[in-house]
Amino acid sequence: MGAFADAGSDDLLLGSGVTKKRMSQYLSSVLVAALWSCSAVPGDLWAREIRTNSISIPNPPSWLTERKVNAVVDRIQRVLEWDIRRVNVQWYADAKQFADAHGYGSSVLAFARASQNAIHLGPKVTNSNFDGIFGHELVHVILYQKYHDAVPKWLEEGLANHAARRGTVDYVWLSSQAPRNVRSLVHPFDTKLSAQSVSVEGSKYHYMASQALAEMIAARCSLSDLLQLSVGKKLEAYLSTFCRIPDVDQAFRNWLTSKKRAGKGQ
Repeated sequence: MGAFADAGSDDLLLGSGVTKKRMSQYLSSVLVAALWSCSAVPGDLWAREIRTNSISIPNPPSWLTERKVNAVVDRIQRVLEWDIRRVNVQWYADAKQFADAHGYGSSVLAFARASQNAIHLGPKVTNSNFDGIFGHELVHVILYQKYHDAVPKWLEEGLANHAARRGTVDYVWLSSQAPRNVRSLVHPFDTKLSAQSVSVEGSKYHYMASQALAEMIAARCSLSDLLQLSVGKKLEAYLSTFCRIPDVDQAFRNWLTSKKRAGKGQ
């Protein structure tokens, strides 16, 4: 038959005594070697997903590492004394897709759907601001997992910022704003609110006032102990007895006045 075997033969493949069986064994060994070499490369270089005991992040940006994720997760778990149940993180590279997902303006950087154990991060989340933003959204998820609705809405955003160590309160600016009833501070992006309420200024006031309230409460009592008391109950019930804050509105006005006098701006 000459130098080449018939296509139907199980023996010679390319002539010169090389059989199909030997070639198959050779190719298998090459494939195994290639797979082994890939596994020897650091995981972050090849990974298309960061997956830990608590978090799953498909297609993370190149700068995000498992170590960076775990550092934030461990800190928030320690502060809130809770082991996070699996949270799925969706990262958006496209601004329009992200805007379509949340339905609000360009000021939104990330959002959590706590009841779904889901966090959505927009394209403006970067290496430098990741820790604070991701930590903030993790707090929302833990508050739902551990406390359900025990933490009032007027405190939740500020507590998330406080626990995640995200941002500072400009007390000079906050004191210059018209006073508002603390319990009116529902979430600034509540769909039942008017466009004015969800404006940049409106959301700025909500987040800053809520964080100032968290700082005020932390100055009166242990936030960690207060939260533990609130498991299965309502946090507000303990403000008077445990934190000695019988009137949260009056206490907040006094707190702002004292901070303004001290010149606590940004």
